[in-house]
Amino acid sequence: MMFFQDTRSIGVVFWIAAILNLVETIVVLSVLLFDNMTDFSEIITNREGFYFVIGIGALLSAAIYLLNAHRMMSRKMSRLEILRRYVLTVGLCALIDGISVGLSVYLYTSDPDAGIVMTVFTLILSVILILLSMYIANGKKGVGKKVVWAILVIVFGMMLITSLMPAENYWQYAENITNVLIAFFMLTFVLDREVRIDMGVQS
Repeated sequence: MMFFQDTRSIGVVFWIAAILNLVETIVVLSVLLFDNMTDFSEIITNREGFYFVIGIGALLSAAIYLLNAHRMMSRKMSRLEILRRYVLTVGLCALIDGISVGLSVYLYTSDPDAGIVMTVFTLILSVILILLSMYIANGKKGVGKKVVWAILVIVFGMMLITSLMPAENYWQYAENITNVLIAFFMLTFVLDREVRIDMGVQS
């Protein structure tokens, strides 16, 4: 169980997630050779541009995961700091992925309005996550911090449950394993006594 007790071990899991993102990038870019591979296949007006923009977004997301994994493995961090970094990483990756997909839909499909809606929705969600990451470790306590703690418990619990659902293919199976490990780590950290004290949940 030493693997789960060392906070730097989560860096290994992030490396796995980063590698999966890199593979996803390769898959996305290779889709240029095939037809009917996405939900937008029937309205795509320029497949090369569509998949190229999405692939760039996936590549940037993988780079963020790799950077975060490197930082977690290279130095000892508190559980609260790891929680903050993870939420920030998710927010940044959601921002990049959402913008790249929204931009692709806007520029290279016959339904540009859908791209605008996706981008706006992603911006709102991403900003909330980024602000939440800043709020988690701001050193203050109060009702708001307790609410955030409860939200984190619910979100990571749901992440763990959904990751245990049957996979449709080997790719999804690998993603599920990674998400199970991340969710387990995050739940362990958020339920840690020191984290609860820091967030004002426990005195």
